[in-house]
Amino acid sequence: MEPAKKIFSIMTLAFLLSAASIFSVSAKSGDAPNPSGDYLLFTVMVHKTEPGLAYNFVTFKTIDYMMEKGDKIEYDVWISADENGWGFVDSQGIPDVVGENFRDSGGADDMGVGIHPGHDMSEYAFGQWYHRVIEIPEAFWGKEMPVFQVSMHATSDELEYMGYAMYDNIMITDGAGAVKLIIFRDAADWDGTTMQSHVKDSTSTLECLSFTQENLDEFLEAAKAKMAEAISREAAKAGEAASKEASREQASIDASIRQSEQELEEAAAKNKNDEISEERTEAALEEKTKEDTASEKEIMLSAENGSNTILAICFAAAGFALVIAAILIAATGKNKKMN
Repeated sequence: MEPAKKIFSIMTLAFLLSAASIFSVSAKSGDAPNPSGDYLLFTVMVHKTEPGLAYNFVTFKTIDYMMEKGDKIEYDVWISADENGWGFVDSQGIPDVVGENFRDSGGADDMGVGIHPGHDMSEYAFGQWYHRVIEIPEAFWGKEMPVFQVSMHATSDELEYMGYAMYDNIMITDGAGAVKLIIFRDAADWDGTTMQSHVKDSTSTLECLSFTQENLDEFLEAAKAKMAEAISREAAKAGEAASKEASREQASIDASIRQSEQELEEAAAKNKNDEISEERTEAALEEKTKEDTASEKEIMLSAENGSNTILAICFAAAGFALVIAAILIAATGKNKKMN
């Protein structure tokens, strides 16, 4: 090749590369995902006492990254739950911003799904891989993102269940799509260090596993079987707990019935004793009445006898007086004759 043509070709190639760089189109949410090799499996077991919110945040990498204008977070995600709260990423401890959490910025991805894990991306990621792109909001420009997390923040009526999310190709890119920081792409980016930093009514595990596109379907079937097994196990535990609770309730009911029967028996015995006591009291009153009546008769008879005696004495005294009077009269008459 002639020198002039060679120089021209080099300049043309340089121009084309420069133009490609200048006019390159950065990734958007919904672009074709490209999971391969290694991935993170985030499994969460939910166990609640009442329907409502459960959440679980796991820190898995320290990045200390200074966020800049135009930065974007990109990742591929697959979720098992057709509900809100699954498949999100987060960071905590960001200084000088509301709540000091990435999730509290109010931002959203290109499909309008919010950054906060309480939002719902199941329309895009349930049962399928979804490439997500989040432009870092202005509130975080010039701020340091200390750690990177995966998160679950779901509201459900179910009390015991398990769900999981798979992540791959997590990175921070610039406005042109160039990679600025790889957070996770393969096992070399994973040291196994995790920390549950924000938890409610749940437990979780985060693992780094491997797969190929060829055996992805097989893996998904195995994952579903694992989830079904866990749900069955938790259902059995819940059934056993319910059976024990039912036994305790039945024992309590039986004890209550026995106590009620005992109280009825005691009440019946008391009523019987009260009836006997009442009968004895009535008999005693009747006997006392008889005694009082006899006593009254005796008193009346005694009074009657006393009256008769007094009359007899009076009659006797009167007769005696008459005799004396007759004698005196006779004596008086005799004296007159003698004189």
